Amino acid sequence: MKKIRVAVIGGGHLGRIHARLLKNNPIARLSLVCDPQPLVQQAFIKDFNVRAVSDFRKSLDEFDAAVIATPTGLHADIARALILQGKHLLIEKPVTAESKDAHELARLAREKSLCVQVGQVERFNPAIQAAQSVVGTPKYIEASRQSGYTFRSTDIGVVQDLMIHDIDLVCQMFSGPLQSVHALGISMFGEHEDIAQARLEFACGGVANLTASRCSFQPERIVKIFGTKGYASADLTQHRVTSVQVPHWIAQREFDFSAVSDDQKQYIREHLFSQVLPKSELEVAPVNAIEAEQTDWLESIGQFRDPIVTIEQGARNVEIAEEIIGQINAHRWSSKNRAQVGPLAIPAQRDMNRQRIPAILQNDSAKKAA
Repeated sequence: MKKIRVAVIGGGHLGRIHARLLKNNPIARLSLVCDPQPLVQQAFIKDFNVRAVSDFRKSLDEFDAAVIATPTGLHADIARALILQGKHLLIEKPVTAESKDAHELARLAREKSLCVQVGQVERFNPAIQAAQSVVGTPKYIEASRQSGYTFRSTDIGVVQDLMIHDIDLVCQMFSGPLQSVHALGISMFGEHEDIAQARLEFACGGVANLTASRCSFQPERIVKIFGTKGYASADLTQHRVTSVQVPHWIAQREFDFSAVSDDQKQYIREHLFSQVLPKSELEVAPVNAIEAEQTDWLESIGQFRDPIVTIEQGARNVEIAEEIIGQINAHRWSSKNRAQVGPLAIPAQRDMNRQRIPAILQNDSAKKAA
């Protein structure tokens, strides 16, 4: 099979990860890296022995496909230009900042028979796959995704930065359209929400409660799924799945627990999660999910098939994120103070030329620690 020539657009944290993996992928050839910063270009040339440019538009004949790992606000324009030139794409999440742009890109890609994968990497996480395999049909989902503040992806809020992973998983598990959204969020550091909570209800009856934070003191990635056959909790950081199976005689209400004898009550108390509701712990071997994502994308190009995460699915994720953000922006925190609406992200007035630097940031030891 002829290797697919791939360019990486954007030389930041994710761009470097994609470049390293592409360099070692047997069905790809890393042919080009594009970033406007000369120092970034020099680093890629040194580390990956690859040509680096400032403008990919001047080197279109050097690649067949591209990974877009730029800030989100640039995705739409870059993707549109590349699709019109017949390039297959892997676009990091969220696919675009606005769903209307994502739908336009999806239409253009279909017209040109191009493969466009969206970087919703949790789809390739074996812990999620293991959890789904034991619960039957999902009915209720709780997800908590939290991290410290990294100063990355500050052009978007935590809903599009982190929660979008769980929006994607929920949409994949529940069928039918979204019926209602309730959400709130708070900004801690910038002009977008840094903490958010959302409740989503779908036409199929499925309900999801999602929490995301990028200013948490402890990292956490946990997805809990309650389904028709049982419950599973996937710890995506520890690569562990805890599951509980619900036997048929309980699920179908074939036994009246109010009529049990004292001996039966004692047995149930002592053996609840060993015999009555059998619990199991599964250690899941970790995989490089971004590598798996890349391989699926490259194989889908060669096999003329859709990737696991299509651009249409990515567009739906952005649509739901927009609804959540709309609810956050509309939430009223006080019945008396009408100004306290939304994530409280933007002060009424501030003069950046007279910005007060907090004492803690003026301390020499704090500067060195930072």
